[in-house]
Amino acid sequence: MNPISIMLYFAEDSRPELIRTEFRDSSRQLTRVCVRGKSSDQGEQFGSFQWTSAVRAMCAVFLRFLISDREELHGYCLQGGRGSLASSLDYALSKNPTWLLEMFGAEAQGAPYARRLFRLSNPNRKRPGPVIISVNNQILEDNCVGIVVDDILVSDRQHLRRLLDSIETAERGRPESSTPIELVRVTLQ
Repeated sequence: MNPISIMLYFAEDSRPELIRTEFRDSSRQLTRVCVRGKSSDQGEQFGSFQWTSAVRAMCAVFLRFLISDREELHGYCLQGGRGSLASSLDYALSKNPTWLLEMFGAEAQGAPYARRLFRLSNPNRKRPGPVIISVNNQILEDNCVGIVVDDILVSDRQHLRRLLDSIETAERGRPESSTPIELVRVTLQ
């Protein structure tokens, strides 16, 4: 059994928004709960986060992970250039904001654990092209990610797809928006 699990709780009125996260790492006997807001009203046991582009990107990465077709890798990664959801999360992972530490904790050496949860290609866009982010499936298995919408655990791929589309909608229409990586088969002659 995988020692790592995460639950994302959404409220869905006109648009879904993340309201709570629960991250568990049984190997470190660690449970982290974060609630939406500038600070938690729940005391020191709870962290907090705001509904920023980086948090939306994190949600999109986990949703893509759940609805992806692993054999084809379609939709598995979040990618984008400057101003995209992907670049927002990339920036957060490089700057270690408080919400990432409160949400996922840190390793014994002090490095944010979130850096292990996500795989990045072209971090900080040091090379031309987009940043690409996915869940590190060596650390986290898809059956260890839970999505709860209005107090109902959601596993239906179509519902998860609608949730993902709604979260990413704000970014569409931008020149370098977040899009899935689609593999194209090339035949050499």
